[in-house]
Amino acid sequence: MAADKRPIVWSIAGSDSGGGAGIQADLATLSNLGCHGCSVITTLTAQSSVAVTLTEAVSEEMLLAQLNALLGDLPPKAIKIGLLANQAQLQQLCDWLARHLPDVPLVVDPVMVASCGDALSKSTAMGAARLDYRPLAALSTVLTPNIHELALLSRSDVHDFPSWQNAATCLASELPCHLLAKGGDFEAGIARGLAEDLLLFKDLPHSSGLHQRQGFVLASPRQASSNNHGSGCTLSSAIAAFLAHDWILPDALILAKAYINGALAQSYRVGRGPGPLGRPGACLAAELMPVIWPLEDYPWANPAQVLGAPWLAAPTSADAVSAKGVGAKGVSAEGFKTLPHNLGIYPVVADVELLEALLKAGCRTIQLRLKGEVQPGSSAEQAIIRAIALGRQYQARVFINDHWQLAIAHGAFGVHLGQEDLSQASLEAIQGAGLALGLSSHGYFEALLALRHRPSYLALGHVFATKTKVMPSLPQGLARLAAYSETFGSLLPTVAIGGIDEHNLDAVKHTGVVNVAVVRAITEAAEPVTAFRRLTQSWLGRAAPIASGISYAQQNGGLQDDVGVQDCTGVRDCAGLSDRDFIRYGSQLLLPRVSEAGQLALRAKTVAIVGLGGLGHHLARSLAAAGVGRLILIDPDIVELGNLPRQLLYNEQDIGRLKVDVAKEKLARDYPNCLIEIEPKLFGPKSAELIREASLVLDASDNFLCRHNLNQACVKLGKELIAAAISADSGLLCHTAPWLNPEAGCYECLFPRDSTGSGRCRDMGVLGPAVQTLAAMQSLAAINTLLGERSTLGRLISLDCRTLSVREAALCADPACLCCQTQSQAGNQTEAQFMTGRPELSREENCDAN
Repeated sequence: MAADKRPIVWSIAGSDSGGGAGIQADLATLSNLGCHGCSVITTLTAQSSVAVTLTEAVSEEMLLAQLNALLGDLPPKAIKIGLLANQAQLQQLCDWLARHLPDVPLVVDPVMVASCGDALSKSTAMGAARLDYRPLAALSTVLTPNIHELALLSRSDVHDFPSWQNAATCLASELPCHLLAKGGDFEAGIARGLAEDLLLFKDLPHSSGLHQRQGFVLASPRQASSNNHGSGCTLSSAIAAFLAHDWILPDALILAKAYINGALAQSYRVGRGPGPLGRPGACLAAELMPVIWPLEDYPWANPAQVLGAPWLAAPTSADAVSAKGVGAKGVSAEGFKTLPHNLGIYPVVADVELLEALLKAGCRTIQLRLKGEVQPGSSAEQAIIRAIALGRQYQARVFINDHWQLAIAHGAFGVHLGQEDLSQASLEAIQGAGLALGLSSHGYFEALLALRHRPSYLALGHVFATKTKVMPSLPQGLARLAAYSETFGSLLPTVAIGGIDEHNLDAVKHTGVVNVAVVRAITEAAEPVTAFRRLTQSWLGRAAPIASGISYAQQNGGLQDDVGVQDCTGVRDCAGLSDRDFIRYGSQLLLPRVSEAGQLALRAKTVAIVGLGGLGHHLARSLAAAGVGRLILIDPDIVELGNLPRQLLYNEQDIGRLKVDVAKEKLARDYPNCLIEIEPKLFGPKSAELIREASLVLDASDNFLCRHNLNQACVKLGKELIAAAISADSGLLCHTAPWLNPEAGCYECLFPRDSTGSGRCRDMGVLGPAVQTLAAMQSLAAINTLLGERSTLGRLISLDCRTLSVREAALCADPACLCCQTQSQAGNQTEAQFMTGRPELSREENCDAN
């Protein structure tokens, strides 16, 4: 993360001269988790790994000076508070925070006892009145006491699980903040092989109503290490770090627990006592995530049942193996029906007629979502019955949303439930009926709760803002979707959902999630079946084979082979890189932004190139060589002698032949892994269809009429356009997509249709190397875009071929642009009309293409 984007987190705590805990541990943790840590030292401690020999509080003046110095220059996004020396210091800090930073997330670790067992707070050490944390709790987000600190704060004896739970519940009832009662040092837990924490929530913003004011247990297998010096400090500062990165509290707690598990696994010994923790960075591995149980259901008497969680390492003891048989709410060890990881495009529809049309088009996995109560004998129940029957007819996976009783009664393939539905549904009955189960989640906390039930798939959302459903949670975004996919993708099929459409589908695919559910992108499309096919093609990287009225499953013998229109359309689409591929693309695979994932992404893309002259032929060769999977080449022109100095793909033997024929022949020979499709006619129905199939469109034409028509088609069809042109010694490149960057507008904003002349290189002159230089820039812009890096979007780049200098400027939308402004009104035209509505070009006006 760039330094100027790191969130600032303050640690207000004591200094550990041994370097393993306190301020030292906090700053190491914050830096390790991508934050900039600032320190406010409350207490100096003389301590090692075996003893604390002296503590000394800083003066009131020094404490205030540190706080005031930071406030004006480095305001925090979150604060961690650790050791406070005395009640006066605690009150001074409360007064200052209430006055200056009342709304900043505050994680309070009420440090009173060091890992070595020595008291750290003077008032505790001297037997005086314990610190009263209630004033600070009123400002806090969460309080994180360990067993000994919980006993001191609650004034109770904590010696077993009931007394621990009772002490935590009583303390939580007195405090206005959330409570995480840590149990890592609890002897009873150590004997069970578990690290268990009690989590008691108050009201939670942006979280499910099911979690408000509820209690949970977070449990993990104990890490085999006695080096735990500073573990409490590390945990609380990790919570603050994740809050500063805008994770909601339940997810911040989960990520911090995973971080502690990873840090303990990397801990080391440097002195005679317990050593410090490692700093592993964000820990997203599933086996480091804690198991979450509602407090009321936690199997205190059966720790092996906890260890049987599906994402933990396989249990080794006989007890643990046998305990895997009982999951949450009576679900057996086998969980629900297992599905292939690749479900493809997963439509969610509310209309059985549309469901049938999509099944006919080859859809393999689909959901019928009917909201509200469904009365027996109603039309809604008939729709469910018909949907289930259609699923059998087309051998497809039809899920029924919410209405699990009807799904069981009529023999559905599966049921999808949201988090709120889990408490009312009988999962045991659903599993007993042999149905598959899909569960929704909105973050790590909900995902881990859902996984206890061993569902068939896990829905991750909502990725983008959506109007389909009012959600308490915030949009997750692409970075978090990538994190969820990394954690859960190997365990079961994951399905991204929420606001996904053809414009953001490529970006979603780059997160690594295997499947996407789409709602409005299909249900609100003018032609839903066409929209489904386009989405499927974009997701897989090429057009799907569709047999009218017959599903792919029927053509290939049913579901048992788990391949089909959405699972695999050929080795080109679903296989990984071969050994030969690693050798061929070895140089570009070394680039972190490419790697194997990026190379596979290039193979899944379709690029349309309009114009196969000096720019276009170089683009085609460069993209095919880079590993782009499919090229669409459009140009009606023939090879002429005057083309040869700058169009190096052709030679004298090619004169008089169509450029697209020559290009396909030579590129197919040299790059057999690239599918080449050609069209020698501009702006006809086939051209429109091919443009519509492209992931990206490159304009390499040589006249403004062609460029404007292509720009208008791209705006209508929602295609990114990278246009380049060269005349004499000046080259220009621009990258437009008004729906992604409306401030930049489109090509016609830059060059209005009625203000442009010829500008062809045959009229102005050009050198071949100049054309090749600009073509190389356009190729790089295209590859970067296909890899998800749109650094050229909204920019105009100018190349001076005499001085070899490059200038750039931001594109600005023209409010009077007829193309941009009428984009939303163009829906009454078909694509073919849009592409053919302009006059045909003469060969001279066509794509001589630089």
